Amino acid sequence: MDGTRAVLKTLIAVSLVVSTGGAATAAAGTPAAAASDAEPTAGVGPVAGDAAVAVNGVDPTLEAGRTDSSPEALRGDAVRAVVDVDEPQTSDEFLAAFRELSERASLEDYSEFEVMRTQAIVAVQAGTFEQADRERMRAVLRTLVEFDGAYRAAEEGELSESLQAAQSTRETLSALESAGGTQYSSLAAVALDRFFGSLGERFEERSRGDGSTPERIAALRKAGEAYRLGGSSERFADVSVRAEQLATAYERDRERMNESLANAQRFFDRCGAACAGPVSAVATHRADVFGLYSTARTASAESSEAVRIARSHSLGERRAQLEAVAAESASVLLSLAIAAGVLLFAYAVLLAVPTVVIAGRISQWARDREAASVGKILTAMPAEVRVDDGE
Repeated sequence: MDGTRAVLKTLIAVSLVVSTGGAATAAAGTPAAAASDAEPTAGVGPVAGDAAVAVNGVDPTLEAGRTDSSPEALRGDAVRAVVDVDEPQTSDEFLAAFRELSERASLEDYSEFEVMRTQAIVAVQAGTFEQADRERMRAVLRTLVEFDGAYRAAEEGELSESLQAAQSTRETLSALESAGGTQYSSLAAVALDRFFGSLGERFEERSRGDGSTPERIAALRKAGEAYRLGGSSERFADVSVRAEQLATAYERDRERMNESLANAQRFFDRCGAACAGPVSAVATHRADVFGLYSTARTASAESSEAVRIARSHSLGERRAQLEAVAAESASVLLSLAIAAGVLLFAYAVLLAVPTVVIAGRISQWARDREAASVGKILTAMPAEVRVDDGE
């Protein structure tokens, strides 16, 4: 940072030396321009006549050594100086507006904009200030203010807002070139490309966070857009491919979730309120309970899979909806399982009685038949009769 400031001071000194002749010539007929030549280095020390004047309640002499770029300091800058781009009309008013932007963190981090501001300070003090100069300086001021807004939004984590503001700054550069400010726009374009690259990296980092898959896809696509605007074609291509791959996978999983939800809803419509309890299920659907039980197993498995998919994509509201469906499917499955078990037991009892009777009769018949077969094999023997001879 010290090396950058040294370069900036050198550029300012050279610009002042080059412009001294024109400013001195105009000083004879323009007292305000002569008084403005007292400006030594941009952002270092007050302009003549400003030593005792505070800007929005802040003494400008206290701002010279400020280098704090923390979020608190950035918000302090916003309170300290709110520059109205359309308000300045004279060279002195433009000079004051450019001085309002001194020591901004955005201009310190992107020194090309600080050089641009310094050149503008020199330009508004040199020679006459015509309508063309006014339009050009307004475009310069608008560029600086818009970029400062984009920088602040990025530091506060509002990356989408920052990207939009940076795009607006890019459009303002076109207007600046049309107003004859090519030397300013060329500097700003270099810094803006670097800023777009930084935004792309921040969006890419956000895509690796814990957000939902749709948010990650959006972050990757915005990262690609930032890389494209910054001229990083290779990184743009890489991020775009990753975004499309993630979007394709998410779309496939989303269709599976929707299909599971639709199947579960059709099952609930078919089963009705009777499936809330085993007794009502048996009373209403009778033998159809077995088919409903098989369908309930499929619906419960699909619902659980849909919950797993929603959890993997961090879909908060959708996950809650699918968890409710899965819980209802599991409850219905349990009721139908009990109903099917009760129905099987009833059928078993009904079949057991005639089965026992028939089995008993068959067993008796078998015993009778065996006994009959034994009777045929064993022939009757004649009985031996003894006669007592009286002995």
